[in-house]
Amino acid sequence: MRIPLFRQVGFYLIFSMLLFAVVPRVDAAMLGSDFLGLSPSERQVDIQKLQRFLESEVVSKRLLALGFTAGEVADRLGSLSDEDLNQFAQRIDQLRVAGDSGLGIIISLLVIAILVVLLLQLTGRRVVIVK
Repeated sequence: MRIPLFRQVGFYLIFSMLLFAVVPRVDAAMLGSDFLGLSPSERQVDIQKLQRFLESEVVSKRLLALGFTAGEVADRLGSLSDEDLNQFAQRIDQLRVAGDSGLGIIISLLVIAILVVLLLQLTGRRVVIVK
């Protein structure tokens, strides 16, 4: 009686695996607004954001050192596609002008120190400093 039951279960498993192998896999995802293109107001906001960034003192000095005038920069900014313009504006939002403040490093060092102390307390060990 055992063998026919195992055989039935085996056939069922083989059939289900073949069925899953035949069914095509379909992926679906949400589309971002960048696929739809930018509206004129969004394009204007991105252009203003890029102009503010390019007019900052550090960036304008660097552009002048590279040999670009303000007119050339404005011409190139106007000729950017919607996709490029949006991409640059998003990158500017992610940029940190002053760099990392060091707060993340301090917090991670404190967390590591607390974990070491907690580990030492849980294992019952003591740290003795001898001069």
